[in-house]
Amino acid sequence: MDAPAILARLRELVAGRIAVDPAALSLDAKLADIGIDSFSLIELVFVAEEAFGIKIPMEDIRPSTVGDVVAVIERNLVAVR
Repeated sequence: MDAPAILARLRELVAGRIAVDPAALSLDAKLADIGIDSFSLIELVFVAEEAFGIKIPMEDIRPSTVGDVVAVIERNLVAVR
C-alpha cells in the first residue's frame, strides 16, 4: 500500500471518529494546525493499528504532520510483510 492509498484510508477512518475534517488531511498538514492534539493522536494510532493490522511502536508516535503519520504506517506495513 502506497502513501496516497494510506492517506485515503486515513481520511475514511477519521470521518466520524475524531473531531477533524477529513478534507484537512493532506500530507503536509501539521497535526496541531488541524486540531489533532496528543489525545486525538493516540486515538488515531489505535484506529490505524486496527485498520491496517499493524502495531505502531511508542517511539514512532511523535509525528508532527499527516505525512509523518502516513510514513509511520507505511514503515510498519512493510515490517509485517
